[in-house]
Amino acid sequence: MTWERHVNLVLTVLLRALAILQTRARPSDSEITLNRELYFCLLEANNQLLKASGEAINHAPVPEGKNPPDPDDVKRAKRENKIPDFYWGFIDHTADPRRSARYFFIECKRLGKPLRLDWIFNENYIHDGVQRFITEEHAYAKGEKAAAMVGYVQSMDLPDILSEVNTAAGAVSVALLSGPVGGWKKGGISKLEHDLTRPFHISPLYLQHFWLDCRP
Repeated sequence: MTWERHVNLVLTVLLRALAILQTRARPSDSEITLNRELYFCLLEANNQLLKASGEAINHAPVPEGKNPPDPDDVKRAKRENKIPDFYWGFIDHTADPRRSARYFFIECKRLGKPLRLDWIFNENYIHDGVQRFITEEHAYAKGEKAAAMVGYVQSMDLPDILSEVNTAAGAVSVALLSGPVGGWKKGGISKLEHDLTRPFHISPLYLQHFWLDCRP
């Protein structure tokens, strides 16, 4: 299997998993609760794919694992103490062994009205989500060209959420999200995207966003 095929399978499984999660998610669920159930949904979706096509990923996603070391870091970096929500690994047997381990990263955040003044979901989607793919401190998907985010939409209209998310992005000079691709999917999964300029040797990063409508 190639890395490109691995990424395509991960995205296929992720979309199936989000469709499963939608039948279980409640608009009051915490991010921890949703991520935990998403893990099991990923396993179920991978099994569904195997039964449907005879092809699936042969190892499990890693939930809340520490950032793997990067071969370009000469010593342990601060980013190795950071904990992405999910990554799904792959070994490229044709590559230099030190660079053979590759990972597709998935970061998840809630979207909608804030529950308290010091934790604003739509701003944090950028500050504590998207920016983790950009800053040296976190450097998620540092050596990769693509990654994904999941947005758990729990309240508000989708266009209003996008407006607030992009306002937060513009305030910190992050590329605005474009889309939704194919229009908003109320009661479904809407896809958005953008390219992130980063200070790493691989830039830009193509970041896809899958917003799951968990509203009642």
